[in-house]
Amino acid sequence: MEQVRKVLILGSKGMAGHVIRQVLLESGKFEVIDIARDETFFKPSFLFDLSDLNKLENILKSEAPDVVINCIGILNEAAESNVEESIFFNSYLPHFVAARCKKLIHISTDCVFNGKRGGYTESDFKDGNGFYAQTKALGEVTYRDHLTIRTSIVGPELKQDGIGLFHWFMRQNGEIKGYTKAFWSGVTTLQLAKSILEILSLGKSYAGLLHLTNNQKISKFELLSIFSKVMERPVIIQEYDQYFVDKSLLNTRNDFPAVNLSFEDMVSEQKEFIENHPDFYAQYIN
Repeated sequence: MEQVRKVLILGSKGMAGHVIRQVLLESGKFEVIDIARDETFFKPSFLFDLSDLNKLENILKSEAPDVVINCIGILNEAAESNVEESIFFNSYLPHFVAARCKKLIHISTDCVFNGKRGGYTESDFKDGNGFYAQTKALGEVTYRDHLTIRTSIVGPELKQDGIGLFHWFMRQNGEIKGYTKAFWSGVTTLQLAKSILEILSLGKSYAGLLHLTNNQKISKFELLSIFSKVMERPVIIQEYDQYFVDKSLLNTRNDFPAVNLSFEDMVSEQKEFIENHPDFYAQYIN
């Protein structure tokens, strides 16, 4: 891969997108441009809805970014209730962009698997159930020089009504349930951003499919316990064992090793990132 100079981020106000944008900007290594639908917190380079494909195509032509990072996704329940929208954004849009750019880095999800056994590798069959799983599976771009990063993320959000696990946890008081048989092997959004920065900086032509994980798994109970410890939130987490799912991933690529941080270390780094960006995260800072 040629030296990366210009990066375009699609969806720079989302849970992943805003952190990736900030980390790349602070690295000082690239010209970072972005597309978003609103001007809260920061003004994007281009303000419009990505359903406007003519406008998107014109920007891809005129800006000619070296890399496009796609952080767009219709999640979970929203995907189930908005069939046309989820097909468009989760399945069609990534391939539309891939056909019109030099290199796409696309963010996918562990939900492409059904979670009955865990330890899924890059070569395993995608057997996820439901519309979200199926539309995300169709949207994975693994051809030519493009790269799909498959992972699961936790992290802070800009909006007050976020649906992510970390955001939910930070709004809890008293007692909550922690699932002891729901297993997870993802990363923080900060770690995702750091890994993308590493991929862009190394100059190697990483392509295909990459599972971004530390090759370990923990239960959601253990993850919430780490949140409580690191973020100093005195909630009581009750063990709950009546639900089983294991969508844990394994990175089997030799050219990009597994993340070399524990879950607690990742969350600790995330806490520092939150504290260093109070303009973004006033809702989390006491």
